[in-house]
Order: sequence, then structure tokens, then C-alpha cells
Amino acid sequence: MSEITLIRHGQASFGSQNYDQLSTLGQQQAIWLGTHWQQLNANVERIVIGSMVRHRQTAEGILQGLERTIPLEVHEGLNEYNFQGLLNPLRAQYPQLWQETGHAKRDYYVNMKHALGLWMDGTIDNDGQDSWSSFCQRIREGFQFAYQTKAKRTLVISSGGPISVILADVLKHDHDTTRNITLQIKNSSCSKLLYNGKNFSLDSFNDISHLLTTDKQSSITFS
Repeated sequence: MSEITLIRHGQASFGSQNYDQLSTLGQQQAIWLGTHWQQLNANVERIVIGSMVRHRQTAEGILQGLERTIPLEVHEGLNEYNFQGLLNPLRAQYPQLWQETGHAKRDYYVNMKHALGLWMDGTIDNDGQDSWSSFCQRIREGFQFAYQTKAKRTLVISSGGPISVILADVLKHDHDTTRNITLQIKNSSCSKLLYNGKNFSLDSFNDISHLLTTDKQSSITFS
């Protein structure tokens, strides 16, 4: 039996010109996660990441907390969708659905939920690169690269979209459930799958044990 832990990157730079960088808090979330595992004497054998900067920075923070050096294996199939490539056509083509109240994170959540639904049913054709179908396919290829290994404990560091697609395949979720899960996965959270060589089972979802102390609960984030 092997374990594959799906980890969403730490908090990125929401609202900045370059989202694909961890915020100061995001870097700390990753370090706290690694320290948590170090205190539990967790044995990590392999780390697979997408090619985005925030994926690598999260992996580096985890390793800093673990006080270990493990080579990072990169698979571009584990990269997130282009959220702006979905929001732009939503705003231009479906203005009746667009929300802009001045609450940036709340508006983003509502607009992204609409955009993802339209992308999933093919109304929005692509995010600038991927259709929903091709997005799911490359995620599956990236995940296969991660779990087809002799390692007993593998970390897969990616984003909310890819993690929700992987879980949807394992748990047979429909599009609505997959979309909702995408928007609920917390930064630096862990979802563990068990694999017996044939089938997967879900052991835990959206676990943030490393943040559940009185001094860290204010550091729980979704974006």
C-alpha cells in the first residue's frame, strides 16, 4: 500500500500583478507544514510538482520545515488552469452573471464559480489553452506520473483545480461537485489517497492540522 498526498500550494499573491508567487504567509504555511511532519517523523520519499513558481516555492518551504533535501520532479500536467482566461470571456459574453461589489475575494469566488461551470459544459471553449476535457486529460497524465512509482509515500504539490480533478476521478464526482471542491480547497491543505496497485481510496481531505492551533488559525486561507 502506498500513500499519495495531494497538497495545494501556500497562499499565492492574490490581487497582485503576478499571482504566481507565494505571499509571505504562503511561504510560512509551507514551512509550518514541513515542520509539522518533521515533528511527526513523517517519511517522505518522493515529491512531484507542477511547473508553476508557487508549486516549487511550496515544495521548498515544506523541505525547509522537514529539514530534508529531496529532489523535486516536475510534470507540467499538474499545472492549474488559467483563471483569467475563464473570467475574461465570462465578463465579456455573460455580463448578467458578472459580479463586482468591491469585495475582491467574494466577487472572485462568485465569478469563478460561474466561469468554471460554463467551461465544464463547453459554453466557454477554453481558458486560452485547454478545454475542460484537455485540462482533465493532462491532469490525469501528471497524476499517473506521480503514482506509478515504487515509492511508498509521495507528495504531489499542485493547485485546487488539478487536485479536484484527481479526487473527482477517484470518487466519481459530477461537474458541480468538482467545481465546488475546487473552490473549497485550502492553501497548504493535504488530501491523502491510499493506493494498492489497482484502486485508490480517500484517507483524508483538505487537512490543515498544521494550522489548527490558536496562534495559527488566523492563517487559514483559500486564495
